[in-house]
Amino acid sequence: MALFLSVGSIMGQVDKAALKALQKEAKAQMAEAQKINEALVAKINDKSATEDLIMTECKKGQALVRKAIKGGGLDASKIGEAYKLSADLANQVNNILLKKSSSLKEPIDTMLFLSNLNSLTSALQGEIQNTKVTKGEAGNENYLKNRKYNLAKSGDLYLYAAQLMSESNKYDKALEAFDKAMNYATIFPEVADQIELSVPADQIAYYAYLTAYEGKVYDKMDALYDQAVKFQDGAQGVIQRRAVSYLERKDSVGWENFVRELTISNPKDNEDFIQNLIGHYLKKDKEAGPDSNLLLPYIDEVLAKDPNIYIAQYGKAYKYFDSEKYDEAFEAYKKCTEIKDDSYEAWYQCGFSLYRKALGLNAKVSSIKNQTEAKKTLEQVKSIMGEAIPYFEKARELAPDEPQKWAYELKQCYSVTGQAAKAAEMDKLL
Repeated sequence: MALFLSVGSIMGQVDKAALKALQKEAKAQMAEAQKINEALVAKINDKSATEDLIMTECKKGQALVRKAIKGGGLDASKIGEAYKLSADLANQVNNILLKKSSSLKEPIDTMLFLSNLNSLTSALQGEIQNTKVTKGEAGNENYLKNRKYNLAKSGDLYLYAAQLMSESNKYDKALEAFDKAMNYATIFPEVADQIELSVPADQIAYYAYLTAYEGKVYDKMDALYDQAVKFQDGAQGVIQRRAVSYLERKDSVGWENFVRELTISNPKDNEDFIQNLIGHYLKKDKEAGPDSNLLLPYIDEVLAKDPNIYIAQYGKAYKYFDSEKYDEAFEAYKKCTEIKDDSYEAWYQCGFSLYRKALGLNAKVSSIKNQTEAKKTLEQVKSIMGEAIPYFEKARELAPDEPQKWAYELKQCYSVTGQAAKAAEMDKLL
């Protein structure tokens, strides 16, 4: 037992000696940093300090303060003073970099600007956290209020840092600065009620989103999307870039899911995307074979949300027509004319659906052995051709100077229905 007590006693002496050494070292580091700061301030006041000198001496002073704080030998009552000194030194560098940047005459070290800004805000926070508030005429209450104000206002500097980093293609650092600005109140709760960034939160998220897109940082894009899209002036650009990013990632499934969800939830504002997805599903249906039907269920979901989406109705009609379901195609194209009365394509396709239906019946006539049935079928062909005429004529009205689009079909319809003069008129236009 005596042996153990002896060893414990020695360990205690070693610990005390080590602590004393750390305290001595921290005290020396702080004294040296303070000396550097005082000499620098004197030179700044008499205007003999150059920018290079200020930058060099501040860097040395900050390094000493950091060692003193991290070393563990600094007395608890002195930590607030250490952070104050660090903040003062960082602020000198910050002022020089901002002055250089505003002059537009010389580039600044953007990496230094951001790292020094981190040092400045961290030091201000440390000073505020570790300085006891004293009131009265000789107290520090007003001084600390001013330090809090400086910390709160520094949030805008992160936006500026993000801009500088983006302009120099340092996208990861730009996103780091944007993150700091967006989460400023969480990172610095001491000033949460004083923070008033010059740019609204949604707009900051939008700028960060654009930066993530430029840097191809897709996971960050995805994380920022929900907030960035709330910035109304840039919402469409946010959506476009999200869709394009899936193609850049070669993620066709991601693109399909994103566009599908987007267009079903808000079809009216995303008709271009509906058209893109219609083309995508048509291609997939064709590749998968005649039994594949990815398109129509999607279109039905869009139309259930808004039945007046022209391109969705037109895509539905096209699918029916391509599947030779001419009755369904006609009805769908007819709905297109109700949505968009001046659509040449919709009116023409109404006529053409009837026309193709008539041609299909006509092709069967030769195989009908019963003459009565054959005659009845021919009358049907004639009747359907007659039904097609008003639709082709409406198409003609909408594209009067382009007879190559409608004259042939009208000629055939007029011929079959016994209107020789009108058929000849169409013939002259071909």
